Amino acid sequence: MTMPAQVTTGRWISQTSARENLGLLRRDELAELRKVGTARWVEAGTVVAAAGAAPTHVQVVVEGELELMARQDGGRTTMSVIRAGGVIMDIPLLLGNPMPFDAVASRDTEMIALSRQRWTELLASSPSLSMRWMTSIARRLDDDRRRLVVVTSKPLISQVAYLLLDLAEADAHGRPVVRLSHTTLSHLLGARRQSVTRVIAQLRQQQLVATGYGSTVLLDEDGLRDVMGRDPLP
Repeated sequence: MTMPAQVTTGRWISQTSARENLGLLRRDELAELRKVGTARWVEAGTVVAAAGAAPTHVQVVVEGELELMARQDGGRTTMSVIRAGGVIMDIPLLLGNPMPFDAVASRDTEMIALSRQRWTELLASSPSLSMRWMTSIARRLDDDRRRLVVVTSKPLISQVAYLLLDLAEADAHGRPVVRLSHTTLSHLLGARRQSVTRVIAQLRQQQLVATGYGSTVLLDEDGLRDVMGRDPLP
């Protein structure tokens, strides 16, 4: 008898990922999710999920980037950045809560949507996958906690170094780069943009980073770790 697609997909993901610590989904796993989910492309600037909306689907980022943004008088403030393999709306779906933030595509982005039924069937098909997904949620919550501790206990230059190291991705030449504006970086840290710009200028003078329009290239990651200092959490 042929097994349902969500069962074979769940087993495939759990088997191919058994050697890795459970985190966000990898590219080969994302390809498998297309078999049980609905894929779509959204242009930069599209609101993928609105704050206050009741969650009906889990959304997985295949390619591109989302910013989770809190609504404030006169605009939005970026709270988090979600990239390939990242997941949104699973925690609100589990808790029965509305979406707390607007999820806005900051680049052209491919998404896979899994309905509540398909998602629960996928998790039920594989205890290993269920454990992987729970660990993914735990990792996101732990990352948020660590960022909060850094922001509340470190000087701004250490906060900026931490954020640059955390958000860096490889560019076409393999160099680590952060493709976020100083405004977005300041939102993520709860700091003034002018202060963040001044700190990045200091890092540039120390030859730890190079800057361009909307991007910061990390030239010396070890040096940035020295600036960041000891992780306040074990």
